[in-house]
Amino acid sequence: MKQIRIIGGGLAGPEAALQAASLGCEVALYEMRPTRSTEAHQTADFAELVCSNSLKSESENTAPWLLKQEMRRAGSILLAEADASAVPAGHALAVDRVEFSRRVAARIASEPRITIHREEVTALDPEESGTLTILATGPLTSPALAPNSSVSPAPTTSPFTTPSPHRRRRHHRHGPRLHSCPIQDEPEGWL
Repeated sequence: MKQIRIIGGGLAGPEAALQAASLGCEVALYEMRPTRSTEAHQTADFAELVCSNSLKSESENTAPWLLKQEMRRAGSILLAEADASAVPAGHALAVDRVEFSRRVAARIASEPRITIHREEVTALDPEESGTLTILATGPLTSPALAPNSSVSPAPTTSPFTTPSPHRRRRHHRHGPRLHSCPIQDEPEGWL
């Protein structure tokens, strides 16, 4: 059975954890809150929306609507919970923040294949055998992981089957060597 370590309890981490568990994977979900918080977070809840409770437009033929339609068709668990905790917001999908987080936490707690770790992960272990790590920390990540988070190009240690991967060190001359695969020809487009 595949072991997956997911770092981050915002939106992407719980979605990845629930999807992986539904496919039979054993998941370790790490969230640094409440041990370490950020300036924006008010709680230690999973899927806490820190800016707006709006998931943007539900007006047909807009980019946010299309994205949500694709997510619904792909079976997004968090989007189903957003729909279930929706509040009136005109043409937008907005949620009751507390209810949305509560529902996501309940889904995670009811999944026996997910083990929750309330601790800060301060380093990635590229040599960890048999475990896939998903870094889903977003822009409010731990300072220790910030060079590897979505605020900079995301690293991976798994080999790529796509053309032109680059193998290089990230931010530290003596850190682990990681593969990056460009989305486009310019260096800004690292995946």
